[in-house]
Amino acid sequence: MRPILLKQLDYDLTPVAGLALVGHHLNRLTPVLDQIDQALPVKGGVSNSDVLRSYLGLLVQGKSDFDAIENFRDDAFYKQSLGIGLLPSSPTLRQRLDMRAGELFDFMPTMVEQLLNSAKPNYGVLPCGWLPLDIDTFAMDNGKTVKEHVGRTYTGVDGYCPLAAYLGSQGMCLELSLRPGVQHSALETHFNFERVLPMAQRYFLF
Repeated sequence: MRPILLKQLDYDLTPVAGLALVGHHLNRLTPVLDQIDQALPVKGGVSNSDVLRSYLGLLVQGKSDFDAIENFRDDAFYKQSLGIGLLPSSPTLRQRLDMRAGELFDFMPTMVEQLLNSAKPNYGVLPCGWLPLDIDTFAMDNGKTVKEHVGRTYTGVDGYCPLAAYLGSQGMCLELSLRPGVQHSALETHFNFERVLPMAQRYFLF
């Protein structure tokens, strides 16, 4: 049997190397993120753009709890790959998103458009020349939790009833609106249509 040699590397290994690709696309949103910082300035500390970058880094890993950010406190790759200037603490992340959620939401359609227009993806036009837009609700099972707005969905499970809008046969997501589980599928959908339909028309003309 060969002897086992242990060697200390002069660089760090990371289990989340895919964040480099996320950061590559996130750079496309820099103009919008700059607009957010100008429109919603902070007196000191973590900028709102760093809050969004940090939380997005968690979401793409399937982590939605704010406390998960603490695992990346000393991870230089996490901050570098996502372009984070100052990593927020768990309380800062929670408080800022709770406080600014409504204002940040107004920038989401612009961010989606900026990302798709700069990436110029293949939306998947049908052979007939039409570009499909699929809009529907679905049940998100959050049974045995005490999360806010969890309720009995139309499928008989406790959770949420999000509304999703996907453009083209490749399924480019234009909107994913989280809604209370007890909300009827058709209730207030006209607000989603008012945002999504003009977006889809601009992509088709583009």
